[in-house]
Amino acid sequence: MALNFRMDLVELLNQIGVLAFINGGEEGRALYNAFVTGRVCYEVYKRLSVSQADVLRAETVIRISQYVKSHPQASQAQLKAEVEKEIKIFAQKVAQLEGM
Repeated sequence: MALNFRMDLVELLNQIGVLAFINGGEEGRALYNAFVTGRVCYEVYKRLSVSQADVLRAETVIRISQYVKSHPQASQAQLKAEVEKEIKIFAQKVAQLEGM
């Protein structure tokens, strides 16, 4: 039960910043301001940025849909082969990203 009251790292840093703000005058205020500014900037960045893996995923879906659209008479086996090929290419590109 006591574990439910534990703070994660971000909450702990926030509380340290609040204490510094309350007890530390201008220096504490500056520390807390820097912490809050950094946290807000990080959250905004994460919400607005798109990872390269997301871009690769979208490109893969587009290529598959273009194949399906341009080959309306393709058999299930042909469609399956094309999807497998595109997924393999996607996996290779993601592996290259992770290797960077």
